[in-house]
Amino acid sequence: MKKTVGIIAYLLFVYNVFGQTNSNILQYDKPAEVWTEALPIGNGYMGGMVFGDPFKERIQLNESTLYSGDPNRKYENFNIREDYNEIMALFDQGKYAEGQEMVQKKWLGRPQDLYQPMSDLWIEMAHTGKVSNYQRVLDISKAVHKVSYAIGSTKYEREVFASYPDHIFVIKLSANGPDKMSGAISFSTIHEPTMDVGGSNNELYLNAQVPGFALRRTLEHVENYQDEHKYPEIYNKDRSRKPIAKQILYHDEVDGLGMYFQSRLIVDHEGGEVVYIDGKLTFTNVDEMVIKLTAATSFTAFDESPISKELPEQRVKSYLKGVLNSNYEKIKERHIADYTSLFDRVDLEINKVGKRSNLPTDERIMRYKEGGDENLVALFFQYGRYLMISGSRPGGQPLNLQGIWNDKLIPPWASAYTMNINMEMNYWPAEVTNLSECHEPFFTSVKELSENGAKVARSMYGNSGWLANHNMSIWRNSGPVDSCACSFWPVASGWLVSHFWEHYLFTGNEEFLRDEAYPLLKGAVLFYKDWLVPNQDGFLVTPVGHSPEQSFLYGDGESSTLSPGPTMDMALIKESFSRYLQSLDILGIEDAELKNEIMEKQSRLLPYQIGKYAQLQEWQFDFEDKEIHHRHISHLYPFHPGNQITPTTSPELTKAVKQVLLRRGDQATGWSMGWKVNMWARLYDGDKSLEIMSKLINLVKENDPKFKGSGSYPNMFDAHPPFQIDGNFGATAGIAEMLLQSHDGFVHLLPALPTKWKQGNVTGLKARGDFQIDITWKSNAIKEAKIVANKGGVLPIRSSVALDVKGGQLMREKRSNDLMSPMNSGPFLDHKKTLLPQIEVPAFYEYFIATEKGDVITLIAK
Repeated sequence: MKKTVGIIAYLLFVYNVFGQTNSNILQYDKPAEVWTEALPIGNGYMGGMVFGDPFKERIQLNESTLYSGDPNRKYENFNIREDYNEIMALFDQGKYAEGQEMVQKKWLGRPQDLYQPMSDLWIEMAHTGKVSNYQRVLDISKAVHKVSYAIGSTKYEREVFASYPDHIFVIKLSANGPDKMSGAISFSTIHEPTMDVGGSNNELYLNAQVPGFALRRTLEHVENYQDEHKYPEIYNKDRSRKPIAKQILYHDEVDGLGMYFQSRLIVDHEGGEVVYIDGKLTFTNVDEMVIKLTAATSFTAFDESPISKELPEQRVKSYLKGVLNSNYEKIKERHIADYTSLFDRVDLEINKVGKRSNLPTDERIMRYKEGGDENLVALFFQYGRYLMISGSRPGGQPLNLQGIWNDKLIPPWASAYTMNINMEMNYWPAEVTNLSECHEPFFTSVKELSENGAKVARSMYGNSGWLANHNMSIWRNSGPVDSCACSFWPVASGWLVSHFWEHYLFTGNEEFLRDEAYPLLKGAVLFYKDWLVPNQDGFLVTPVGHSPEQSFLYGDGESSTLSPGPTMDMALIKESFSRYLQSLDILGIEDAELKNEIMEKQSRLLPYQIGKYAQLQEWQFDFEDKEIHHRHISHLYPFHPGNQITPTTSPELTKAVKQVLLRRGDQATGWSMGWKVNMWARLYDGDKSLEIMSKLINLVKENDPKFKGSGSYPNMFDAHPPFQIDGNFGATAGIAEMLLQSHDGFVHLLPALPTKWKQGNVTGLKARGDFQIDITWKSNAIKEAKIVANKGGVLPIRSSVALDVKGGQLMREKRSNDLMSPMNSGPFLDHKKTLLPQIEVPAFYEYFIATEKGDVITLIAK
């Protein structure tokens, strides 16, 4: 009975504060106990995790440029040509494992450096008494975090936000009632060996330096691979360990190397006093207190050592000086205006908002499979947009595996930019959910990477153009990292450049295509055309390739992950060649010699193949999967995120794609399920997409054996597990794919609407061609759509119901009901067609509308 009364009081509190209409909140009735229960805030430069403890608040802090190591300590100076012929001979003889062993021994470097935690802010409250009416809320519609609770007759409130315009975090604490606030504010850092804390009056700072050498591998791992020569910091030339040998080296241990940083705050207050004593700001009998916090590092550029110890302090003082004359309300007003200018572009409602929306978010996640709470999916969708706005803004760094949120000295997979899916997946929602500006840090990083990539292409391969492998850090290392054969994958550039191409398609910005996309696309193509070799049938393939991160079986049960011409390699090269040739036409560029070479080589690229199980073949040869249910589905790249295979243009290959998905199964790591949500949406199967999405909405709690597998942590972070943020962005993109697709020559309205989504509306989504789209549906069918033509041009529409068209000029309309019949999809090697699965595709109504810039087209169901 007592618990029931408490829940009712909590729900009444939520209702009174937020009402029933704000569905864009994460809310909890207790503080975070572990990091994956804390709530994220960010301004693109800094990330913070807010725990919400009434007695001892912790905000764990990150800065987006804070990485271990130094750009001059890369291991990319080896030359693969020395062993090329020997290794190729092994692959030619079908000795794949032997060839892979030599690649791992001869052609790999050392691990990428690690994204580092910065510091922790602690606010200790001298409370006495029992806490009641506790609530913790993250309002993602405004990017404001709130904590409220009562002790006795006094109500305490905290409000936290991260301002992009002012480059600061702001924390406001207030007490309403007879009691005041007393306690202490302090900093700490995991980099304690280099920590220096100081302050005066109302100011507090922490200086420190991150490791100049940080190794995610154990020393035993290095020695097992005989890689000691790659680490002169900790090994002698005879491979013996130096006395200092360990995974983490600070400052004097590693020639003074390591990036510097400073965290600094100032406090304004009403009532009482604030004084600096012994590394803390102590406050006594305060009514209200505003903390303005910022941070900076000594990072200057991807190819410069971060050696300036003074630079962080110069930067933070400049940021704080910028808000010296701004009070809390002005800073908050600027923050909300900036944030909502992005967030408010898109809104999504699914079914009616029910009572369950007022429950704590972790309980909603746990109960989602009971049904009746489809707006939780809408919250997941908007949460992905919130994380992108908070974590990726112009001037900052791109989102890594953990976004900009990490509390570990040696984070999972180094918090790397992993480019065989994860970094790219982070940005799948950017264009379609109307956040093009958030793509900018990604674009900048790829341009920087291409500079290193051009050097490595020449020195390591003797090739023109530029390359990227499967991992990089802030130092933009383009060579292969260590140990895993999957590290050798010099074709990642095409996937990265595809984002530039998509940005052009969504915005129609021809200047961007000419100045930004085309040079990078041409560079990728130059490397690819030099890297290709003919196979025994005369088709061009990559001489040694990889299907991330799967292995195959061959011979008498041997396994390998490397072989010539895997489908993923070929897909990226096909796409890049095609888009390069399209760019020449669009931009009117004359490049006859290269154009002719690419056209000739394009015609000889290995076609897609259908294997013995009626699946899209993953490798040049029809090997057996080592792991049928492997998390990666890389060979489906031409279906998604690419568009070389679609139900319209390639029906037989589309069926082979479906067969792969059926064989792989639904359950996987978090990000993999995010990818599959997108895949099934492109197969027009919204129910299957939502079924997999429901596996992502599966509560996982750290260190609790009752909550196992992949899914979502209580704070809605994707549980790979451990936390990996790409699953959040993959889910957001997948939900958008259910509602709108434009990759197949049409703006396709509600292509994969799940049966459970009876009614709803979405506003502000973007389609290729720079069309902005609102859709309302009822009884599982489109009711009305509004499309704004930002650029003008022909608007091709596809819908499952007949529409009345108002606005623009209707050029042609037709009904198409034969999309999956055999069509000319280009040459491909086809085996055992009869085993292909069936795909049911509804009849479509198609409309071609001529529009002018600024036209508004209204479509109403007949």
